[in-house]
Amino acid sequence: MLPNEEIQVLVIENERLQIQLQELNYILAEREQEIAEFKKNKAEDTELRSLLDIHLEELQLMQNRIGKQQRQAAGAEERELELQQELTEAARFQQQYSELFQQYTYASTQLEDLQQEIAKLKKRNAMLQQIAVKIGEMESNMEIITLERDELKARVAELERLHES
Repeated sequence: MLPNEEIQVLVIENERLQIQLQELNYILAEREQEIAEFKKNKAEDTELRSLLDIHLEELQLMQNRIGKQQRQAAGAEERELELQQELTEAARFQQQYSELFQQYTYASTQLEDLQQEIAKLKKRNAMLQQIAVKIGEMESNMEIITLERDELKARVAELERLHES
């Protein structure tokens, strides 16, 4: 067997190794706790990253919806502008139509007045033609009467000449 001194040295050495083993076990336990904490943190990070990814996807969807709505709003604004221009043009056409209708009404009134004047002129012309016919007849009668008178004068002159002789 071993002498007492050697045993004591071994016991002291064993106690020192036991203390070191306890310290190493403590350190190992702390490291395992840190590893567990890291794993827990990693799991939380993964969960947070997953939530963040979901939120990013939702954000992208919202941005897409906003973009679509902005495009629709821009399209609606363009259509509203087009409609406003169409209304302005329709109002201008309505104004032109009103002006043309007034011109048409004025021209129609003038036409009626002219037609009445033409009717009066036709009536007057017919009267003048009747007068002209009567004047023609009178002139013809006058010529006949003048010829008859001249004939009568000539006969009277001849009868007077015959009577005188």
